[in-house]
Amino acid sequence: MEGRVNYSGLVIAGVGFFLTRFTVTLAVYDDPVRFYLVGVVPLALGLGLAAFGVALTVADVEPVLVRTTARWCVAGTGAMLVLVVLTLLGSTAGDTALASVRSQSHLSNFLIGGGVGGTLTGLYAARTHRHRGELVRQAHRLEMLNRLLRHEVLNAVTVIRGYAALGVDDHPSAGSVIERRSDAIERTIEEVKYLTRSETRAGVSNRSLGLEPTVTASADAVRERHSRADVSVEMTPEAAAARVRAGERLQHVFDNLLENAIVHTASSTPTVEVVASATSATVRVSVRDNGPGLPERQQALVETGDIGEFDDPRSGFGLTVSRFLVESYGGGIEVDVDGSGTTVTVVLQRTDVEDTGFGALHADTGVRPAIPHLVVTFLAALVAGVGYGFVAESLGGSVAAIGVFYGIDDPFVGWYTHQFHSVVFAFGFAGLVSLLPSRFRNDIPVYAAVGIAWGVFIWLVAAGVVAPVWLRLIGIPASVPNLSATLLANHLVWGASLGVFTAWGYTNLAPRLARFGR
Repeated sequence: MEGRVNYSGLVIAGVGFFLTRFTVTLAVYDDPVRFYLVGVVPLALGLGLAAFGVALTVADVEPVLVRTTARWCVAGTGAMLVLVVLTLLGSTAGDTALASVRSQSHLSNFLIGGGVGGTLTGLYAARTHRHRGELVRQAHRLEMLNRLLRHEVLNAVTVIRGYAALGVDDHPSAGSVIERRSDAIERTIEEVKYLTRSETRAGVSNRSLGLEPTVTASADAVRERHSRADVSVEMTPEAAAARVRAGERLQHVFDNLLENAIVHTASSTPTVEVVASATSATVRVSVRDNGPGLPERQQALVETGDIGEFDDPRSGFGLTVSRFLVESYGGGIEVDVDGSGTTVTVVLQRTDVEDTGFGALHADTGVRPAIPHLVVTFLAALVAGVGYGFVAESLGGSVAAIGVFYGIDDPFVGWYTHQFHSVVFAFGFAGLVSLLPSRFRNDIPVYAAVGIAWGVFIWLVAAGVVAPVWLRLIGIPASVPNLSATLLANHLVWGASLGVFTAWGYTNLAPRLARFGR
């Protein structure tokens, strides 16, 4: 599961849940009115923070965003705790002030406020970090364009001027040289024109190209220019049929990689292998050569985009251009160098599986739920929670009793905390169905079956063991395990309805939410 789970999200969930437990522990001896005024609001915020942390754990978002948000959440909570403690220590009332804080649950309010505030600050900091990264990439692009113009265009102009001064009589091939150099200038201008566009993932989100025709055309063009080179192409059937998110210059990416692999080898018969494979959400096209290996600085150029502070015309611009293009398509480039050569792998998002309801990763680890589909999961969880409650009440149970776990037997608190449980477990369900093979994605019977299995698991573990142990910890007698048939029926209805509504929502609602968010 490494690469699929943003474990830092569990830190946020843990902070929110712990502070909520702290809230009800302080408020459990208060009368109901005081609990509503002082306890319900922090209860809602704390549980909401916990659910948000679980959502980030399984969501298709950058891990750095989750890590940054988790750090700020902990920092906000800790800063508020220090502030409150210093205030109490400096208070002339001493123990009286501390007792007042405890009885009125002010401390929990402050801590939850600090946790929520820290989380919001973390999201803003992560967004700022991303924007800073975009500015750095733009600066690298401008630097590369500057060098491209100076190296390619100025060199060509110098040659043209020299041959123009000689004249045709002095040098019969002057005309053809001038023509070639003029063509090079024209190609460079077109390259600059394309690269100066502000391309983002949203800019290419509606573009789709067939992978096999693009790779094949690139290999054929390179074979024609380098007849001594042995260029082989191997594609899995799924990769050959795949369509990827890319612009019209995707072939230029592979042209650059193949050209670089052939030109920078000392072998008289360069060998280049192109291997394409597909995952459920991405395609990986690897270009492997038998050359001396990509220099360390060029590896850094491809992997990080760091151009450096000096010009090196021998390095060329193909790899830099390729990186910029792939980034604009929302993909990535990986480099692996060993004793037998260099392998450069281009990772692109598939568009022919976009309706699965999941987002793509830049690694060969499958998929994770995208944000629109977590919204659908949230809504499905609320509906499934209502179904659970209806069955529970019909069979003589009481959803209101769930509030006992949080300090008070109250209908509102019971239903709110019950729906919180439903949402948290539903996010876990979203992570589970993301493991399904692509042919089963958004399949209502399959999702219903997985939901039922998930409901049985929750009945066995959460309701059967964790819940009674929890009751014992707060002083309420309970048998362990507690595997009643009534609870099983509740969880079966919950799991089946969650699976059905999630599959339906992924097919019908998620695409609309995705278009709305662009």
